[in-house]
Amino acid sequence: MGVSASARGNAARVPARDREQRGTRVLTVVLVRAQSARAAAIGNRLKGANLALKVDGGGFRQELAVPYEPTTNLTFEPPSGRASAGSRAVALPIASDAHDTSNPLPAWSEELGSAASGVRLRHSLPSAHDQPGELSVTRVDGVSALQRFAPDIDRLNALSARPNGFSSAAFLETYALRNEYHRPGTGERLFLVRERGKVVGCAPMRETTDRVAPIWGPLQVTGTRLEFLAAADTEQLQFLCAPEDEQRVIAALLCHFCERERNWGMLELVGQRPQGALHRALHAQAGAHFWARDIAVQPFMEVPLAWPDLHAYFRSLGKHMRSNISRQARRLYATGETELVLARGAAEVSSWFDAYCDLDSRSWKSGTASSLSRSERRVHLYRELAAGRAGFDPSFVGVILDGILVAGLLIGSNESTSPARHGAWCLEMAYDRTRAELGPGQLLLLLAVGEALARGDRFLNFLQNFAYYKQRWGADMIEVVNVQLIRRLSAHDGRARAGELRRWWLARKSATTGPAPAQPAEPTKEQGEAPPAESKHGVLVDVKRARALTAAALAASGPRLRRLDRNAARRHLPFDLG
Repeated sequence: MGVSASARGNAARVPARDREQRGTRVLTVVLVRAQSARAAAIGNRLKGANLALKVDGGGFRQELAVPYEPTTNLTFEPPSGRASAGSRAVALPIASDAHDTSNPLPAWSEELGSAASGVRLRHSLPSAHDQPGELSVTRVDGVSALQRFAPDIDRLNALSARPNGFSSAAFLETYALRNEYHRPGTGERLFLVRERGKVVGCAPMRETTDRVAPIWGPLQVTGTRLEFLAAADTEQLQFLCAPEDEQRVIAALLCHFCERERNWGMLELVGQRPQGALHRALHAQAGAHFWARDIAVQPFMEVPLAWPDLHAYFRSLGKHMRSNISRQARRLYATGETELVLARGAAEVSSWFDAYCDLDSRSWKSGTASSLSRSERRVHLYRELAAGRAGFDPSFVGVILDGILVAGLLIGSNESTSPARHGAWCLEMAYDRTRAELGPGQLLLLLAVGEALARGDRFLNFLQNFAYYKQRWGADMIEVVNVQLIRRLSAHDGRARAGELRRWWLARKSATTGPAPAQPAEPTKEQGEAPPAESKHGVLVDVKRARALTAAALAASGPRLRRLDRNAARRHLPFDLG
């Protein structure tokens, strides 16, 4: 519901919709032509150009010529006595991403709002019946929306109850451009909640097309899912707003999703705490038109940092855990010349990225879905993270044995964007599987906690998986679910009901025949324990390449790299190296 635009030659026309819905009137803005076509080039499409605008609404029509500025608000006062008296229209802001500055203004791409030419904006324009303090929701499409409204996104993220590095404008833009799951420029949706013209909330979302069921051969039944923009490999995403606005911003957005955005069959919000604000709000929408369900997922693991230093933290761990960490560290140092590296900042961390990718190929992750190298786009995304261009302040912890990087951990903090309340997230970790019995992974996590304490982070988040092991590090288990709101009689409705029926049947079968025999636990790869015997053999390591990449990283690193030899490590680590 609202305004969308598409170009045809010199004209951009917006479907005319002028009707009352819940006290909101939608006015149509039609861009007729640019009177001075060569006044602006493609790279500066509208600024300074003289545009002829025509406004239709409530039985009146008005035309006028105005100079365009990106922040201009155009107020149209309809003739007195008309049904829409008192309404006002806001100018359609169109941001350009074009790189070609050679063509004149009329040569816009055929579809205004594509990644090549700008964004589409849907406006719900307040009418005379709106009350002061009520919220309106607008939708902006495309990656350009994240760039245009980046200050609002970051301001609201900083104001939120828990500022999240994965919700920064820089990360969202980088994710939209680099993630391996979606093509950039397709499906990005930014919903803005305004009160009296000020943005008080926003929801970076994405529309995706799911293959719901096969029909015959390549023919598929598809359905549209509305989800968080960065739904994968992130943590505890929320709608962005100040805590005091949370309830009404959520209510406004869900009302808009359910009543105006009718294209989706499933609204899915991943990683929500049971009985959290978003979880409760989605379940409250269940009724004649929607139903809701929870999908169980792995919990997030997070260490709340309340210790004054690394030594105090180490003493808080269990006796067996402390003994295991120190014993394996002494074995590591007895094996060969060992050096620890602690890097902070974009220049220092990015110099280690190639060495880390080589390490990933030597780890247990190689050839699995956990590998960083599973997708070229994923490698590009994490290269941006390491270079500090994706909303995080990067840091890196590494273990070098005989000149070769044998363990590495990439960490991201939101210290710059949230100086007063910041935390850190362990983004990527790997170690050489031929050295697993030396426990380099344990040393990485211990050093990561020490670096987080030194930065003043409030928490260190281990993300998901291996919860039983991460609890030994003092991590709290944060139970979460993926909550789904499903539109009845949609394609997603049919698939979800079939899944519920299958789960009911399996539960009934288990109740009558008894539970399936327990499967043996998988090796705890992150504990630094020995991997399965078959993984110790046949591992081809290009020692010359690994040593060269490590040497290059050491040579390129700047002043924010700390290198700890054995003597420096004795002073830094909270146990005796022998």
